[in-house]
Amino acid sequence: MNPDVAAAVERLRGDGVLGDLPANVFGRVARRELVSVRLEIRFALYLGVLLLTAGIGLFVKENHERIGPAAIGAAIGVVAAASLLWAARHSAPFTWEEATSSHAGFDYVLLLGALLVATDLAYLETQLVLLGPDWPWHLLLVAVFYGLLAYRFDSKMLLSLALASFAAWRGIAVSIGRTSLGSGDPARLRVEALVLGVLFAALGFVSVRVKRKAHFGDVYVDAGLLLALGGLLTGVFGERNGGWGGWLLALLVVSSAVAFGAFRKGRTLPFALAVVAAWVGLQRLVFEGAGAAPGGALLISAMTAAGALGGVIAARRKMEIP
Repeated sequence: MNPDVAAAVERLRGDGVLGDLPANVFGRVARRELVSVRLEIRFALYLGVLLLTAGIGLFVKENHERIGPAAIGAAIGVVAAASLLWAARHSAPFTWEEATSSHAGFDYVLLLGALLVATDLAYLETQLVLLGPDWPWHLLLVAVFYGLLAYRFDSKMLLSLALASFAAWRGIAVSIGRTSLGSGDPARLRVEALVLGVLFAALGFVSVRVKRKAHFGDVYVDAGLLLALGGLLTGVFGERNGGWGGWLLALLVVSSAVAFGAFRKGRTLPFALAVVAAWVGLQRLVFEGAGAAPGGALLISAMTAAGALGGVIAARRKMEIP
């Protein structure tokens, strides 16, 4: 309970600034009699969609021989189409600005429909071998489909899935052989991650600059940072014979620049990603320098981890100060 705020609300009511209805609501919030459970509801809905999708997958696995691929594919397609049609009927008109939904479950029905389309496509590929050894192209189709849905229905959730599917397409396309997954080309994978990271971040900045779904900018930038920092980390831990030193230096430079920019903009997630990436990269330096004394390296690693966590928490508090 915050007695100062509660008293201030009553004073504003007495002065006629607040009416009875808003004063009652604000007073209940100040006395902690009214608590928001929006986050918990959203998490429960998201978990429910994932569980339902997983349950459909298990049902198909256990019964596909008895029911038949045609019937299963058609049934999944019908449920997916029904979900997407419901979303289309309840969606706000398309706009390049941020759209608001009047239904609490809108994003999750849309997510269910999108996931079922991808599930149906994957199932039909396993049964009918539509693309054969070129099956990774399905991931590109799914990425494009998710991206179109994200922009039409203004869904950051689907945009994240679209970017993840696109990155997965590139990663699997590099790592796969004509018939099975192979060892791949680590150097090319690293380049793909760095290029995609820069591309995603650039798309985020462009979205904000041209004011076309500017609120998607954070999604693009965060996805780009994950890929770029991950690509640099693969250089730190993948190179041998001293070649990793240059990658570590590049990682520290990029992480420092990202952390500085994120702190100035008040962006906690990019700041935390930069700090964590720098800490992870420095662990190779710690353990390489420790040589035959792993105990000392573990102690240094634990101490620096605590320092990094404390730095993120302190920075977050400062970002919240207006």
